[in-house]
Amino acid sequence: MKNIALLLFACLPAFWMSAQPDLIPDVDLRDVNGNQVSSLDMIHAGAPTLLVFWKSTSRTCCENIEMLQETWESELKQRGVRMIAICVDCNGSWGYVKPLVNGNNWDFDTYVDVNGDLKRAMNVGEVPCTMLFDSDQQMICRYNSGYSGSQAYICKNILDHLNVGEMALNFKGE
Repeated sequence: MKNIALLLFACLPAFWMSAQPDLIPDVDLRDVNGNQVSSLDMIHAGAPTLLVFWKSTSRTCCENIEMLQETWESELKQRGVRMIAICVDCNGSWGYVKPLVNGNNWDFDTYVDVNGDLKRAMNVGEVPCTMLFDSDQQMICRYNSGYSGSQAYICKNILDHLNVGEMALNFKGE
């Protein structure tokens, strides 16, 4: 009996940790001008946020961002969704990210994860990695996608998640 109680007690922290919400950790990033920014300052409560981790040297990542930008500009931006791109392969040389962002006319916020701290804290292995956070900044969906063509699937699912959230808010208000 003691062994069972000890085993249950030992497993309790694992259950508690898995129940914690996926929130944005406090990590220092750089904006495209090289200014230091806290990850908590880039995310604002009250609006859903689309967070995309990408590599500037990856064609798949750039295609993913282009597809997400199209959906964001045509459907998500008017719903108040913010889009933020986090470059993970720059290692302190954020100087070439700004021309890339400006050359592609990206209208969303872009940051550089200089030391990979946010990538590690958010358990991002492969990129592109796309996450959708609700207005309380809790993660509601995550897509680890590394193949071309998945962007349309991701965009559809993001819209579905937002529609479900809007229906839930309307249901609560009635």
